[in-house]
Amino acid sequence: MTGSMTGSVWRGAFWTRVRLARLGVLFFAVLVLPAVASADSRTDFLITRLAYPPAQGVADDFRVRTNAALALGATGDDVAVQPLCRALNDPSDTVRQAAAVAMKRLAKPAALNCLKAHLSTEDSSAVKLQLTRAIAELESGSGSSGGGGGGSADNFTPKSNPSAKFYIATSNVTNNSSRSQADINRIVLGAIRSKLEGAGKYQIAPTGEQADSAKTVIAKRKMKGYYLALSVDKFDYSDGNLRVKVRCSVFTYPGKSLLGEVPSGLTQSGVTQPDRSAEENLLGMAAERAVDLFAQNFN
Repeated sequence: MTGSMTGSVWRGAFWTRVRLARLGVLFFAVLVLPAVASADSRTDFLITRLAYPPAQGVADDFRVRTNAALALGATGDDVAVQPLCRALNDPSDTVRQAAAVAMKRLAKPAALNCLKAHLSTEDSSAVKLQLTRAIAELESGSGSSGGGGGGSADNFTPKSNPSAKFYIATSNVTNNSSRSQADINRIVLGAIRSKLEGAGKYQIAPTGEQADSAKTVIAKRKMKGYYLALSVDKFDYSDGNLRVKVRCSVFTYPGKSLLGEVPSGLTQSGVTQPDRSAEENLLGMAAERAVDLFAQNFN
């Protein structure tokens, strides 16, 4: 009797352990699956935020779509390719630039055909620049290497624009960031000069031009002169986001009387530590947006 009870207790304990072990597997599944679902739901969330026209309850704000595009580029998710491709039809130049930058960073060969198709139909020179860079990166198989916008600011020679209505001189960039001065000049000045030259109505002044020479050129060609004093704020990585700001103070030229300021800031979510590629992409886009704001407010 005692032996029978002992065997019964043992068998009961054994099956209890089996049931607990099974339950443990179930607990493991419950713990792991939400993590996977969380990653998927984040991508889905970003895709919803990127869509245009926006879904019901989502603000019709190009900044929301820009941030969503940049964040999708950092997911590494194949599912992000098609939404980013669709975003290349967005009415906002800034969103289309962000989508191209994101596809370059995503580094998925499946994006190549879409990028090439849109390059042939894109009107904006700034967006074309980002499309070209994304295509080059993907064709080289090197993935994302950053590079915000425009060429190097070193040895810059302005293109001649006989039809220009405005004469633009730029300062070196006051650098409050952690990046080198050479980096900041290359990214910000490169992006701004490329954007100005692509607009078709600006003539960029040569570096180090004397005031008398500027007056002569402006008078002869009947242009209006502006001087852009540029600065970059310290990068902000708080709350798991990267925030950059490019400030553009606008002066008359060559007289240099202050007319106003057009600060341009952008945010990329999900960047928790210094990321050179994200910094360069965001800085280049913020610099180009500063030109857009300048063009909207000063004519």
